Amino acid sequence: MPAVCFSLVLYNHSFDSVKPLLLSISSLLNNAKGLRILLSAYDGSPRHFNSPTIAELKNFAPLLDISLEKGPNIGFGRANNRNFLNSCLDDRDLFVVVNPDIHFSSHQLWPLLNWVLLHDNFSCVAPLVMLLDGKVQHSAKHDPTVLSLLLGRFNFLLSWSFSRQYDSWHKNLDKDYFSDMIKCTYLSGCFLIIPSWAYSLVGGFTKEYFLHVEDADIVRKLSAVGKTAHNPIGVVFHGWARGSHFSARQAFWLFKSYFIYCLNWGFRLF
Repeated sequence: MPAVCFSLVLYNHSFDSVKPLLLSISSLLNNAKGLRILLSAYDGSPRHFNSPTIAELKNFAPLLDISLEKGPNIGFGRANNRNFLNSCLDDRDLFVVVNPDIHFSSHQLWPLLNWVLLHDNFSCVAPLVMLLDGKVQHSAKHDPTVLSLLLGRFNFLLSWSFSRQYDSWHKNLDKDYFSDMIKCTYLSGCFLIIPSWAYSLVGGFTKEYFLHVEDADIVRKLSAVGKTAHNPIGVVFHGWARGSHFSARQAFWLFKSYFIYCLNWGFRLF
C-alpha cells in the first residue's frame, strides 16, 4: 500500500494554528482508499514557546500516524530532510512538503495525489494554490533572478511597463492557472508533492539554505530527474504570511539564500 507522508516544519506555531491542516490531512483517511497517510513533523521552536505536543496531535487526530521531533531551529530545508529520514518511505511513496498555514478538502486534493502516483515520470508536482481572499497564488514561475526578487519585494517597481511585462513572464501569467498544466522549474515550497524516489535521488533540500529560495533550488534539482509542474486538478488554500516583506531579519535570510542560489546555479540579473 503506497504511503503519503506530509512533512511539516514548525517554528513558533501554536497547536490551534495547525488544527486546520490536521483536519485536512485526517480527512484523507476516509477518502483516499488504498493509501497510508502519515504526518512527520519537526518543531524548532524555542523551549519557552508553548508548542504542540505529540499527545495533543494524536488526541486531535487519533487515526493519523504521526511522528514529531523537537530540536534546534535548523531551517526549513534541513528540517524537511529530517522528516524524510524519520518517515522511512519506500520509492513508490509520496513525500508532501506542506506549510502549517495550508488547508484543503480531501476531494480537491486526492485526484492530484492519485495522478502523481500514476505518472512516475514526474519528480515534483504542485496544486493550484488559492489565497484566503479568493485570489490565485501565482506560484509556477521561471527560475529566480535579481529582478524577480526585487519586483517581489518592492511593489512600486511594477509601475514601470518593462517591470510589469517581466513580472508577467516570470509568473507565467499568460497561462490559465485554473486549467493549464504549467511545466516549470520553480514551484512554491508551500505545497510540493515529491515522489520518494526523486527526493532521495537529489538528496533532498540543499542544507546550506536556512530560509527562502530553497524551494527554487530543490525543484530545479528535481527537474533534472523528472518533470516538474503545476497541475490544477488539485487545490489547496494558503494563508501566506509573507514575513520577508515585513521583517528585516527575514529579508536578510532571503538575500543570503539568493546569494547561495547564485553560487549553485549562476548569477542572472533578469
